[in-house]
Amino acid sequence: MIFNWLLRKRTTLSEIVTRFSRTAFPASSTPVQQTDFLALDLELTGLNPRKDHIVSIGWVPVKAEEIVLSEARHYLICSPVSVGQSAVYHGLHDHQLANGKELSQVLTELLTDYAGFVFVAHHSQLDEQFLRIACERCFGKAPRFKFIDTMKMEWQRLLRQGKVVKHDALKLPSCLKRHNLPEMTNHHALEDAYSCALLLLSQLKLGGNKMTLSDLYLLSR
Repeated sequence: MIFNWLLRKRTTLSEIVTRFSRTAFPASSTPVQQTDFLALDLELTGLNPRKDHIVSIGWVPVKAEEIVLSEARHYLICSPVSVGQSAVYHGLHDHQLANGKELSQVLTELLTDYAGFVFVAHHSQLDEQFLRIACERCFGKAPRFKFIDTMKMEWQRLLRQGKVVKHDALKLPSCLKRHNLPEMTNHHALEDAYSCALLLLSQLKLGGNKMTLSDLYLLSR
């Protein structure tokens, strides 16, 4: 652990992104059983990635179709702006974030420890945009991420069953209920990441043993 810390200290911020980018992602033909995923969730001050900020990050690795709770992480982020009315949604207030971690420190851990992982999020477009812009702010550039979207996968699954997809049907709590999964506290980064991991595993099980990453990418479009 001390060696890793010293190594990171000597590594420039731009090199962190470069190393992440140089790590190959699994081929599209890789079976999902052999793919390492990282379910993650962000809590935000708003929905505009150019103007708003990340206030907490939670992630949960999934390896060989098993959740690795020992590697799950949750961090509060020291925000450069007041959370304002967004506290109504995520329950975090300025005084709690005052002692939070620096965003660059958390992103360094994320990019260093999970290079080559396929990231998973519920409504991944928003998380990917915020991550990309956060990396640009912290490191001067952003890597290319690979994301699987459990919300879009669920939408595709329901459409193929010929079901009418109502307005709230694709929200994470609704998806968990539909898959008979435990209900979690909404808008807590770690719990939402864990819920996303559970939903992914349920979706993979329903998809059968022959699913590949290519199939997931198609379902996430």
